[in-house]
Amino acid sequence: MTEHALQQGDNVVATLRKPDALLDLLSKYPSQLLVLCLDVRNPDQIHAVFENALERFGRVDTVLNNAGYCIISEAEGMSEEHGRDLFEVLFWGAFNVSKEAVKIFRERNDPPGGRLLQVSSRTALKVVAGVAHYAAAYVVIH
Repeated sequence: MTEHALQQGDNVVATLRKPDALLDLLSKYPSQLLVLCLDVRNPDQIHAVFENALERFGRVDTVLNNAGYCIISEAEGMSEEHGRDLFEVLFWGAFNVSKEAVKIFRERNDPPGGRLLQVSSRTALKVVAGVAHYAAAYVVIH
């Protein structure tokens, strides 16, 4: 998605836990691409990323919220710590990114507006063995 947007001439702020993964794109599109480290479990980092985006590009038009991971386990075998962390990333991370995006779209963009795209999973709608916590977190997003 990032590479496609860059090829179309769009500016992109790409966030990930390991920014080095995009060094090749950064060298190819240095003026169009801002790569920032983000852990969506941290609302302060989310806010800072949006501020950096506004500082660099002046507005935010589209947010693609795709943070997530899955642990395959029977429901009763998942530790509470791991289950809670899945919800921190899949639900609360998406919630906090969405909240910040909408705030920017309404209050900071001139003219106001923007698009929020939320990636989810079919496991929220169709039962798949071994991913109860993952599916439950995405059901809440729906």
